[in-house]
Amino acid sequence: KTPSPPLPSLHIHRERHKTMPTPNELQIGLIVPEDTNLPPGSPSRSKHTDMKYKHARLLIAGKTPADLLADRIRADGVVIGNSLKVNSFINHQVDCHLMSVCGHELARRFRGLDITKVFSSHGSGLMPAQSCAMHMNVPLVFATEVAPLALPGVAVYEEAIGESSLARPVKSLHVSSEFIGPGDRILVVDDVLSKGGTANCLISLAGKCGATVVACGFMIEKEFEGGRKVLSQTVPKATERIQSVCKIRSVANGVIDIVES
Repeated sequence: KTPSPPLPSLHIHRERHKTMPTPNELQIGLIVPEDTNLPPGSPSRSKHTDMKYKHARLLIAGKTPADLLADRIRADGVVIGNSLKVNSFINHQVDCHLMSVCGHELARRFRGLDITKVFSSHGSGLMPAQSCAMHMNVPLVFATEVAPLALPGVAVYEEAIGESSLARPVKSLHVSSEFIGPGDRILVVDDVLSKGGTANCLISLAGKCGATVVACGFMIEKEFEGGRKVLSQTVPKATERIQSVCKIRSVANGVIDIVES
């Protein structure tokens, strides 16, 4: 019996693979990584991924993640008093594609720091944190509002949430030492940096577990709230290691003033 010819779809796939454009030619794709000499153990060297340009800068239709997020804030962000409402794409309804893009950008910015775990809080910060952890190929741990169940002998730590720009019914967060401990290099990720209360709480929790917080990443930073100054007291090399995809200079008089990237 004569063997059946290969399926056309498979043939087309192989031809495309042979003629794949270089990263600079992709409309939705990647640019060559800025630094290919990463130390051993950095996420891009992980044996669990075969993504050639894992931590290169994303360009989508010629725009960076910062551009895309800024455009979305201008289009759908709403100023109420001194607050920026982003419920339509981050805090209540979620644009998952935007989360993935911003998570990839945070992973790119912190490449080479030997991050072992991403740490976030229970809430809307989980979405960018999950995306960042996925692109880094490391576990995501999130602090809970209620103390988690733990085996005998496993410590569960609690820390009060500091000053926040929002009224919060939750006053403290918890984490089990089962999942964060000595030797862990932690990246704290949240959706918004305002006064720094939540992020500072996460830094303290990680410290109680014996871990080291090496960086903090956010989707949006409200510069006028002063959170960066608070975190700079505990995050080493704060200028480089506190990163935000998009920074808001002011929302005075209902106008969203975005710092150009």
